[in-house]
Amino acid sequence: MTGTARRPGRCGKTSAEEYYLAAGNSLVKEGRSNLRLTRQESDRYAAATKVEIAAARNGHDAFQVFVAASGKELKNVTLRKTALVDEQTGRKIDARHVSLFVVESVKTQGHKPDKYWPDILHPYKRFDVPKGHLQPIWVSVYVPKGTRAGDYSGQIEVRPSGAPPQTVQVKLTVWGFALPDKTHLATVFGFSTMDNQSRFYDFYPGSPAKQGAMVRKYLRFLNDHRINTLFYGYVTSRDPRIVSIKEDAKGRLSYDFTKLDPYLRLLVDMGMRFNIFAPPFWQEAKSLFEFNPLLKERFGHLGEGLFDSPEFDKAVAELLDSYVKHLRRKGWLKNAFNYVWDEPPAKMYPHMRRMCELAKKIAPDVPRMTVANFEPFELEGHSDIWCPNLGQSPGRGAGCYDKYQDFYERRKKAGDEVWWYLACEPHPFPNWLLDYPLIDCRITGWLTWRYGLDGLGYWCADIWNSGARGNSNFKPNIADRWPNKPWDPTFYCSVLGKPMDCAGGGQLVYPGPDGPVSSIRLKVIRDSIEDYEYLRLLERKSATLSKRRSTPARQKILRASQRILAAVRRAANRTDDWEQDGKKLLALRSKIGLQIEALTCALKK
Repeated sequence: MTGTARRPGRCGKTSAEEYYLAAGNSLVKEGRSNLRLTRQESDRYAAATKVEIAAARNGHDAFQVFVAASGKELKNVTLRKTALVDEQTGRKIDARHVSLFVVESVKTQGHKPDKYWPDILHPYKRFDVPKGHLQPIWVSVYVPKGTRAGDYSGQIEVRPSGAPPQTVQVKLTVWGFALPDKTHLATVFGFSTMDNQSRFYDFYPGSPAKQGAMVRKYLRFLNDHRINTLFYGYVTSRDPRIVSIKEDAKGRLSYDFTKLDPYLRLLVDMGMRFNIFAPPFWQEAKSLFEFNPLLKERFGHLGEGLFDSPEFDKAVAELLDSYVKHLRRKGWLKNAFNYVWDEPPAKMYPHMRRMCELAKKIAPDVPRMTVANFEPFELEGHSDIWCPNLGQSPGRGAGCYDKYQDFYERRKKAGDEVWWYLACEPHPFPNWLLDYPLIDCRITGWLTWRYGLDGLGYWCADIWNSGARGNSNFKPNIADRWPNKPWDPTFYCSVLGKPMDCAGGGQLVYPGPDGPVSSIRLKVIRDSIEDYEYLRLLERKSATLSKRRSTPARQKILRASQRILAAVRRAANRTDDWEQDGKKLLALRSKIGLQIEALTCALKK
C-alpha cells in the first residue's frame, strides 16, 4: 500500500538502544502535548524501516521517517539519500528528485493541554534530537516525465555523530502513465503581498528589485505546487508597489503597466489565471480603494455613498478598459477573469448586479467570477464563474454548495464554470487548519472530482501577521522573529458569527529568510490536486475504452473501473461525509493508479 511501513519486528533498534527509526505514510499527523517520547511511543518507533510508495510520471508521492532519540541525545544527525534504481534494468531516478525536509512542530492553544503539530518543512540540514524526543523527516519524491514504469529501490540513511547509521529502505512503484504539466482543475489561491495580515514587504525588506524578485519566487513556488490561479489579485490589481494608476490631463484613469508586466508575463508563461478587477468588493464601501493612494484621495470623501456615485462607475470602467486593452495587445487576455465581489450580504446584491453588468459591458470576453454563498439564483445571468463555499457555519445544515447544488449543476450545463473554496468553516466539513487531520487536505481534491466541479480555492496562503486579534509574527528585530522564535499560528475568524481560533488559517506557506518554506499541509494539498488528475484519467480512459469494440478482456477491465469509481464515490460521498482512515484512502489511490495503468495498456491494443 502506498506510503505504509511494514513492521518486520525491532530491526530499527540499535544494540545500545540509542535511537530508533520508523517509516510512516504521508497522512500521519499527531498533536502532542510536548515533543518527548512516551514509553509506548519508544516501543512503537523501534519498528519498521521499509516503506512503499507509488506515483505516475510527472507526479509526487511522500512518506515520513521518524527519528526517536531514546537512549541519548543525538548530535549532528546527517541524512543521505540515494538514487532510486530499477534492479531489473539498471535505470535510475536521480537522488536530486528526492527532497528531504526537517519538520518543525507548531504549538497551538485552545487544546487542553496545548499541543504541538508537525507542519513546517525546513530544507534539510544537520540537526540534533534531544534525548527522549522525536524528530519527523518529510521525504518527497518526484518522478520525472521520462521515467520508465517499474519498481525502483533506494535508501534514506540516518547517521548521528557517535552512533551507528541506520537506513530506511524505499520501494517506489512508477506507473506506466503520466500526469499532465497543466492541472485541469482551477486551483484558486490567495497570495497577499501588501496588507497588514501578511506584512510581506516587512518580512522581505530591500530595494524594489529585490522585493520584486522575492514576489516572483513565491509565484513560482505556488505554481510548483500546482496552484494555477490567483484569487484576490493582490499582485495583479491591488498592490500599489506593482500596480500603479495614472491620471491624464482630462482626469481619465488608467493603469501604468511598467512594473506589472514582468509579473503578468511570468504568470502567463506558467499558465496561471489571474484577477484583473480592482478591487474585489467587500461588504462596505470604505475599504474599496484604501490600498491605492490616488484612488483613496479621489474617492475617500464619498464614504458609504461610493457605490451609488457616477464617479465610481466611471473610474472602474476606465481602469478595467485600460487593463483589457493592454492584455489584448499582449495576447494575455485569455488568462484573465474579473473577480467582481466577495461574500456580499443580501443587501449588496443590487450593487453587485450593477458591477457585473458594468464588467460585462467593458470586457464582454472576460469571465466574471462571484463569491455569493446564499441565494445565488438572484445573480443568474450576472456571473460566469461561480465560487461558493464548500462548507457552512455551524448549525446551518448543508454546505453552501450542497444547499444550491441543483442551481450550480444547471449553470454548469449552461456553460458556466463552477468552483468552490475553503475558508474557516469547521467540521463536519473538511478544512486545512493546522490541528485538523491531514486527510482533510487530501480528500478535497477527491470531493471536487466527486461533485464534478472546475475549481478548488483557498482564501489565502500567507496570513503571517493577522494583528491584534491573532498572531503577530512580524517583529522588527530579526532575533525576535521566526525562525529564531516559535511561530504563532493563531488566527481568529469572525465570519462564523463569533470569533473562533482557526489555528494555521491562511498559513500554508511560511516566510523563510531565503524565500518560501512549505507546510506539510501544502504538500498534501498538492497530492490531492494530483489525485484529481488520477480520477479524471480513470474516468476518461474508461469512457474511451467503453467506446471500443466489446471483448471479454475489455469488459473485465471496465467492470474493475466501475468498482473502483464506485469506491471513490463512497470515499468522497459528501462534503460532510468522507473516508476518515488515511490508510484506506491511500490503498484506494493505489488501486486507482494500477487501474489507469491497465486502461492505458488496453487502449494501446
